Amino acid sequence: MTPGMSDLDPSQRRAASADHPIQLVLAGPGSGKTSTLVGRFRHLRDAGTDPNRIMALTFTKKAAEEMRVRIARDLDLDNPAELRVYTFHSLALRCLQRKPHLAGLPERIDVWGAHQGRAVFGARRMYWNDEGDILDIIAGAKEQLLDAQSYRRALARDDEAGHRAAEFFAVYEDALREAGAIDFADMVPLLLRAMGDNPAYGRAVAGAVDHLLVDEYQDINLGQHRLIEHFRGGGVHLWAVGDDDQTLFTFRAADIRYTLDFKRRHGDAVLHLLDRNYRSTPAIVAGAKRLIAKNRDRFTKDYGPALDAEGSVAIRGYSTPDAEVRQVVRAIQTLLQGGMPYGEIAVLYRAGSTGLAFQGALEALHIPFDVRGAGDLWQSAAAKLFLGALFYLIDADDRRAIEKMGTGKRGESVRRRLDKVPPARSFADACRHARRVVGDALPKKSAEREQRDWTNLCDALASLAADCDGLDTLMERIAEQSRALRRPSEDAVVLSTVHSAKGLEWEAVFVVGLEEGVMPVAGAEIEEERRVAYVAVTRAKRILGLSYSAERGGAKSKRSRFVAEFAGDAHVGTDPEHPDADALMPLGLPWQKEPRPMAPRPERAAAAETVPAGPAASRARDGAKGSAKRDYAVDPADVAPYAPDPDAAAAQWTARDDAKLQASFAMAGDLDEICAATGKAPEAVLTRLVRLKLVASKAAARGLWG
Repeated sequence: MTPGMSDLDPSQRRAASADHPIQLVLAGPGSGKTSTLVGRFRHLRDAGTDPNRIMALTFTKKAAEEMRVRIARDLDLDNPAELRVYTFHSLALRCLQRKPHLAGLPERIDVWGAHQGRAVFGARRMYWNDEGDILDIIAGAKEQLLDAQSYRRALARDDEAGHRAAEFFAVYEDALREAGAIDFADMVPLLLRAMGDNPAYGRAVAGAVDHLLVDEYQDINLGQHRLIEHFRGGGVHLWAVGDDDQTLFTFRAADIRYTLDFKRRHGDAVLHLLDRNYRSTPAIVAGAKRLIAKNRDRFTKDYGPALDAEGSVAIRGYSTPDAEVRQVVRAIQTLLQGGMPYGEIAVLYRAGSTGLAFQGALEALHIPFDVRGAGDLWQSAAAKLFLGALFYLIDADDRRAIEKMGTGKRGESVRRRLDKVPPARSFADACRHARRVVGDALPKKSAEREQRDWTNLCDALASLAADCDGLDTLMERIAEQSRALRRPSEDAVVLSTVHSAKGLEWEAVFVVGLEEGVMPVAGAEIEEERRVAYVAVTRAKRILGLSYSAERGGAKSKRSRFVAEFAGDAHVGTDPEHPDADALMPLGLPWQKEPRPMAPRPERAAAAETVPAGPAASRARDGAKGSAKRDYAVDPADVAPYAPDPDAAAAQWTARDDAKLQASFAMAGDLDEICAATGKAPEAVLTRLVRLKLVASKAAARGLWG
């Protein structure tokens, strides 16, 4: 056995060493995907392949650098930079720079960033006030191999926002052409065109490689798929690794079908499954499996936990978003006081507006935080309008009001409505007026999802502003939050959108805003939203908190379906109507304990040859759409972090007993289930719940279960 292979488990070893021209490795969360890819590189090198003939592709510079360093360390190489590990964009740019004339480009290729693109629109007084970033919309079209003209032709006639985006696309495309420049989204399409127009060049590009390793295969788009197929057409062996359950970036043109249809597209392909999760506790793994099993368009996979680790899963419903923020932050304080590093805690949410209140709460307690994914929300269209409205209400002649609201139709409309509101008697009154006017500034024909996101952001902005005693204090707070965003630290609590958390992990994760209309987003494709929730919960190693609010955006909210799907048959914690709804989230197990490896799972017969069932087989087994689903119920012992100990002493409470109590209190449906999980008498359980401050009184505890 190759020395490096001894560190891999049997399924990883099979995937890394199988000799076949085209293979797909399905790698679930925490299953050792990168280790297996590094093992594959070593296997090929040790089998006689020149490392210069092996190329690995991934999606981000950070992932490429990590992969490069790990491969170099494994192969004992002095210079990682010599390895051919690239992002799709960096590979395309390298090829274009060597033969720029084949793509109609100048010798020195000028690559534009986002600031240059925005400058194009600013110079022409073109302001994008619709949902999303116009440059992201244009990039998504380019990744689908569309130019401005073909993008416009693909639009429905009544898609007003789409046709407006097409106008921006055409202006931007002309500006790039006039400057002789390209942007990142141009790179792969231009390389494909150059290779198509010059077959000899295309053969030379593909002929420089014998083996292509592709990371995060589930996130490829049309252009990247065409590039991979070009290498395949040149006889290059393909080894791809990904997870169909973690396809998130469809808004960037990622297409899950390239993964689900892999076997159909490549009839001779071999599929492998990495079936052990080395990251999360059994309770988290079991809940995540129940959740994602509700999706139909997926490979059927049987993952299991590799660690027998203590942990805690808690689910809480709160009366208001403010209560949710307050108690999650209190839980974070508890973990920090117990010795957990800042950088091992994350708060994840579907939309950046949900995280805005957490910034203020952590800042008030001087807890360092690092915001990822949503950027500075005070620079968003809604925030600029809101601040402009505040300036205007306080002093209509303040030039900052015009700067913030802009001179477009939406800004003019907001100013006309502000002229009709009564004078503000206080700063809080001005915040309410600004919230009402700006909250209604989105066109009524906008999609339900856009309306909900806009409303939630306006609510968050107004709530933060109302906590200040005036405009100067608010601007100071905004400036401080903006400075905090510019000084990210590894030793800080992470506030992140789920999309930006993909591929990362923390000891403790709080997934907040789990309401219908938020996660899942209103009107969104439900299976994609379930994948978002699945990625969120599988970021946690030991401690997972799930929470939701009874209202958001000034309207009543309904708990997300994903909460019950994760919890299975167990009770999903306290509902907002319960007397102790806004109590502290019951977390706080000793995180420092090292996880214990579980006994190896018994090898199933022919495991090495078994190909996971594809989505078609899954649908055939489940019956036609609309028929009864499979019974996903599991043994109750799988719901709690540990199995019950029937011989536990009834009177003596140990730290482990407290851990069991906290976990079962969050998940159990009644007092009897908690007693069974802890091995304690009912009265002892009630007394301990009060002692641990999980409930206010025994009467309140009894009220939870009627």
